[in-house]
Amino acid sequence: MLTELGNQFTITRAALSTSGRARNQIPISFLVSIAIAATIWTETVLAGTPTTLEVTMAPNVSIFGDPGVYLLQYSSTLNNQSNWLTLTSVVLTGSATNWLDYSGIGQEQRFYRAVAVTNPDPAVMVWIAPGHFVMGSPPDEAMRQAWGQDETQHTVTLTKGFYMSKYLVTQGDFSSVMGYNPSYFVPSNGFVSSMNSPVESVSWNDATNYCAQLTQLKRLAGRLPAGWVYRLPTAAEWEYTCRAGTTTAFYFGDTILDGMVNFESNNGYNSVMGSILNTNALHNWQRTSPVGNYAANPWGLYDMVGNVWEWCLDWAGEYPTGAVTDPTGPTTGTQRVFRGGSLAYEGGFCRAANYISEPPSFTWADVGFRVVVAPLE
Repeated sequence: MLTELGNQFTITRAALSTSGRARNQIPISFLVSIAIAATIWTETVLAGTPTTLEVTMAPNVSIFGDPGVYLLQYSSTLNNQSNWLTLTSVVLTGSATNWLDYSGIGQEQRFYRAVAVTNPDPAVMVWIAPGHFVMGSPPDEAMRQAWGQDETQHTVTLTKGFYMSKYLVTQGDFSSVMGYNPSYFVPSNGFVSSMNSPVESVSWNDATNYCAQLTQLKRLAGRLPAGWVYRLPTAAEWEYTCRAGTTTAFYFGDTILDGMVNFESNNGYNSVMGSILNTNALHNWQRTSPVGNYAANPWGLYDMVGNVWEWCLDWAGEYPTGAVTDPTGPTTGTQRVFRGGSLAYEGGFCRAANYISEPPSFTWADVGFRVVVAPLE
């Protein structure tokens, strides 16, 4: 599922040279050049005052080839094929894509390659490109930190793309992999059978066990890229994909009302007003709804707001106050994070920035999860 493509290139301080070898007859090529990166200050100085101009050179990698998703990787040697490290992921759409490798500044030698990544399940998985966003909520957003959780705003950069499921893991998905259905919303409890409803009453431990088992099954079927795994999203990945480029309390704006998603709609929400009481709500179902029943967000993901809470990979803890890159939360803790709100919670708890946490063994009838596919770190 991962295919090495095109040419590999060597960057030296003295010169730019290439060493190429074609693989699999798939057309792709590189143009690697040295880019000049400089910062210049213009100011009036007294005679005799020393002035310094710092100029640095960084490899500029231009990738041409067939449309698709690729990992841009580098190595300092070709003697060890397991020594490749991923710089970023890129999406080719028919035109050249450029990447300025600042990490290559000052390196004696660096080889580059592009690795094609095939979607393991095109009907379900959506490619999420790398990017950056502001995580957390502004100080004036109503109901922020309502349960004492930290929503301090900080800039997050995600350097590597990943695949995320369009849908919550369903009862049918979970049953087919694990051999049982832990859900509360089933016919034996008086509810209409729907294996397309999200699985719930699952702990963080159950969710991660499912991911591990699914990874094994997909590998055996030859449908998973080598070195990639199914796992839960990190809290940063989850909020990044939930917001989908927006900055409002929800991806559809600053207000949530009855009928927009599956939540406790007797209590809507506005980011300025806070809770909006509606005793005549017509869509306060108090049960799960089939996945994909409501409109997707701008990135094609369903049920990122409401239906069931979604477990994330992270331990709960305080947020950083400065910018971070590829955060995964605290290294230790006692409670794991879940996000997105649910059928049983009012609108303010469904905000993109909101989360709550419980021990990894915790289960409840409105807690489920979705999966991502990403390289094993």
